[in-house]
Order: sequence, then C-alpha cells, then structure tokens
Amino acid sequence: MPLSKLEASIEINRPIAEVIAFVDDNNNDPMWQTSVLESEKKSDGPPAVGTIYHFKEKFMGRVIEQDWEVTARNEDGSAWSAKSLSGPFPMETTMLFEACGDNCTRVIRTLSIDVGRFFKAASPVVGHVAKRGMDTDFANLKELLEMGAASD
Repeated sequence: MPLSKLEASIEINRPIAEVIAFVDDNNNDPMWQTSVLESEKKSDGPPAVGTIYHFKEKFMGRVIEQDWEVTARNEDGSAWSAKSLSGPFPMETTMLFEACGDNCTRVIRTLSIDVGRFFKAASPVVGHVAKRGMDTDFANLKELLEMGAASD
C-alpha cells in the first residue's frame, strides 16, 4: 500500500500559548483547515491522550468521515500525536509548537497517509494534494492568528 509522509511548517507572529489554544479548540478547525467541513470532540475534558474527535472532510472530491484519537500529548500541548481510528485509509499526524522568539511560534506538522485501495488509481497525486492542503491550512492559520482571531 502506498504510504506518503508529509511535513509542513510555518512561523506565526503570536505567542506559543495563544497558537496552541487556538489549534486545541476543534471549533476553529473549519476556519483554518480547508478540508474540514465539521469537527466534533467526542470526549469530555481538555485534549489529552485518549481524546476522540470526529471529522467530516472533503478530500479529492469525496466527503469522508473519520474518527481520530490523541495518542500522545505533553502537558502544555506543545507536542501531540494522533491517529485515525476509522475512515477510508489509515493516517497518523504529529504537531509540534516551538517558541521562536517572544511573540513567535513555529508550528510543524507531519502527516503519514496510507492511501491503500481508497485512492489507488490516484495514489501518485494524493501526497501532492495533501501537502498543498497542509501548506494552505498553515497559511490560513497564520493569517487568522496574526489578524487577532484567537483574541476575538
């Protein structure tokens, strides 16, 4: 099964705690992640290992639904990992938030996708489309946060 491992990063001119808080709030997902149509946190409490999220997304012309579980998370939320539990293909992601100055945060995301049979015919372009989506999402995140969306 074809596997794509992708990475994107961006520097955002906002404090690290503000960036983490904005990304942690799944209600913000459709604002900055272009593929996300709906995002629902299924578990109670703050994000932690074991927290489950349900996503409805549009990817390559198809609407897909998947559940994700947080598999690792440090106490301040500056590093976490998650994996898909359902949906058309297995995926894993990590997010890392690093201070790059007093008012600067570097965000790094990795995404591993096993396209398997779902996108078999289109597997050569899936990685390219997903990477372009990650870059667009990060540009959206930067614009929203630097315009002050997190403080509204």
